[in-house]
Amino acid sequence: RYRPRLPGGELAPMPWPVSLYRVLNHVAWPLEAESGRWTVFLDKLMIFLGFLVFCEHNEVDFHYLIANRQDMDNLLTGMPTYLILVEMQIRCFQLAWHKDRFRALLQRFYAEIYVSEETEPHLFASIQRQMLATRVNSTVYLLALFNFFLVPVTNVIYHRREMLYKQVYPFDNTQLHFFIPLLVLNFWVGFIITSMLFGELNVMGELMMHLNARYVQLGQDLRRSAQMLLKKRSSLNVAIAYRLVLTHILRRNAALRDFVWFLAKFMELLALGMLGSILLKTTDELGMMYYTADWEQVIHQSDNVGENVKLMKLVTLAIQLNSRPFFITGLNYFRVSLTAVLKIIQG
Repeated sequence: RYRPRLPGGELAPMPWPVSLYRVLNHVAWPLEAESGRWTVFLDKLMIFLGFLVFCEHNEVDFHYLIANRQDMDNLLTGMPTYLILVEMQIRCFQLAWHKDRFRALLQRFYAEIYVSEETEPHLFASIQRQMLATRVNSTVYLLALFNFFLVPVTNVIYHRREMLYKQVYPFDNTQLHFFIPLLVLNFWVGFIITSMLFGELNVMGELMMHLNARYVQLGQDLRRSAQMLLKKRSSLNVAIAYRLVLTHILRRNAALRDFVWFLAKFMELLALGMLGSILLKTTDELGMMYYTADWEQVIHQSDNVGENVKLMKLVTLAIQLNSRPFFITGLNYFRVSLTAVLKIIQG
C-alpha cells in the first residue's frame, strides 16, 4: 500500500489514526504507483469481494428491519446501524473507485503543503493542538472497535451464537460452519467502517490544518521581508525589492489556493467545523495581511516614483485576489464551519 514520502524521498510521518487507516482499510487506501499488474489485479479482486460482503450485510440487516417492522423498539435498534452500513458502502467504494486520485492528492500534499516539525516546530506544534479533538474522536472509535471483541467472549460464556449486528439470515446461521465465517465477515465490515469514520476525518483534518499553517507562514514571511528591507535604509531600490518579494508571495498564495479538494462530508461535522472555522478565519485575514504589510513605509522610503506606482497596483491586486476567503462546503449548500454546525444542531 502507498506510503507517502517527503520531497527528499524519506518516508513522511503520519499521525497514528491515518497510519491505522492505511493498515486496516485496503478498500479505500491506494497502492504504490509502481505496483505490478498482479498486485493491482489482486487489489481489485479483494475490493470486488468486499463489495459483495457489504451487499450480503445490507441484505441481512434490511431483512432484520422487515422482520421487526411491527416491533418499534427492535426496528429503531437496527435502523441506525443499517443506515451507517449503506452510507459507508457508498463512500468507501466510491473512494476505492478513485484510488489513484487519492494517491495523487496525498503526493501533492506532502510535496507542497505539509509542514514538517524540523523546519517549523512552532507551526507543527500548533497543528497538533488543533488536531487534538480529532485524535480524541479517533480514540473513541478505536474503543468501539475493541468493543466488538466482547461479543465472541460473551457467546462462549453464555453458550450463545450471536452476530455483532442486528441481522436476520434466510438460513440457520447458528450452525458452526456458517456461524464462524459470518462472524469473521462481521468483524471485517466493522473494521472497514470504523477505519473509514476516523480515517477520513483525520486525512481531511491534516489537509486543512497544514494548509492553514501555510497561509499563516505566508503572512509571517511577508512581514519579515518588509522589515528586513526597511532596516537597510536604502531609498533607491527598496520599492523594486519589495515588489519582487510581494510577487513571490503572491505566487505562493496562488499555489495554496490551487490546492483544493472538495469532498462531500456528512459525518463528524462538529470536529470538521472547528477546523473549517480556523481555516476560514486565516484566509479571511489574507486581504488585511497584504494591506498591513508595511508597503506604505516602503513607498515613503523609496524615491522611485514609477516603481512606487507599480508596487501600489500590485498591493491592490493582492488585496482584491484575497477578498474572498477559502472555505470547505457541504454540497455547495453551507460552509463547513463551527457556526454553520451549531445552527444545524440548533435547528
